[in-house]
Amino acid sequence: MAVEIGEELLIGEEGNEESFEVLYTCKLNGIDYLIVALQKELDEEKEDLSIIAYRYKEEDDGTIVYDEMESDDEWNQVESQFLLYLEQIENDTYSG
Repeated sequence: MAVEIGEELLIGEEGNEESFEVLYTCKLNGIDYLIVALQKELDEEKEDLSIIAYRYKEEDDGTIVYDEMESDDEWNQVESQFLLYLEQIENDTYSG
């Protein structure tokens, strides 16, 4: 099961999970990434969303494991792909 844009995910320690919506996914250098926003902020239609990016992988049992990024360079690569995606959506040229 791949993570899909628009999907709602619970992320956090057991018992302290928060609901997030997937805004973007990509694969760079063989690593899967996702960018999420708090569902609560989306529901409140906040203009200045707090977004979080994670590496993720799917275990054999279907469980998705999230990891923090290891460097600013890694974030910069994912962020540039996300910004390109947003530009394509805005210009109606996204083909993914």
